[in-house]
Amino acid sequence: MTSPIRTFGDVLPSTIDALARGGIAASQAKLAPADRLFHRELLRLFLHGGQPPSSTDLRLLAARLGVAPEDAMATLAEADLAHLDQETNTIAVAYPLSGRPSPHRVIMSDGTTLTAMCAVDALGIPLMTRRSATIESVDPVTGDEIRVRWEQGTWTWQPTTAVVVLAAAGCDGPIADACNHTAFHLNAEFAQEFLSRRPDYTGRVLSQREATDVAEQEFGPLLGVGTSHETKPRA
Repeated sequence: MTSPIRTFGDVLPSTIDALARGGIAASQAKLAPADRLFHRELLRLFLHGGQPPSSTDLRLLAARLGVAPEDAMATLAEADLAHLDQETNTIAVAYPLSGRPSPHRVIMSDGTTLTAMCAVDALGIPLMTRRSATIESVDPVTGDEIRVRWEQGTWTWQPTTAVVVLAAAGCDGPIADACNHTAFHLNAEFAQEFLSRRPDYTGRVLSQREATDVAEQEFGPLLGVGTSHETKPRA
């Protein structure tokens, strides 16, 4: 019997930087308190603006927290938690958020639209913020739209058969390198066929429960938010 998947490390190579530290949340937990606070505030800045923070944003954030921006970003890059785009001087990635285009959009309850690095990262954004959100993506083979909604702790998938392929191809650096291969698929049969045609991929087809479990494990703790900020509907 195949064991359930609960973390990136259950599928992806341990040579990936973040996984060598135990995963995204575990990597953050190993930071010094000042660096962990900088990371959380960086994520909040990204979430609030809906776009990657610039070098000016980072300097202002660092000044407010009393840290050196270059040192703080170097620490996050070494931990494989966030990386700068050297050409634009903006954040290229602060998992689960992407500063570059991807097929995975996340529309938050206040209308802010975010870009996720991959399918699991997209699932991680509402879990990290504990706020309702709608994920819009596509099957990479058929181009069919896939929508996933998280609201008040309940997931709704359209189509109901949708699954996630978690995969990497010879990845031994930043976990961002695996994101091109991790996507939503219309159903398990199509997803398995997709993997079978790519022998160079290390990966698995994740059920909806497995995909959301991984997202919770890797991204749920990042902002230190334990429960939903939203009011539960009355009975």
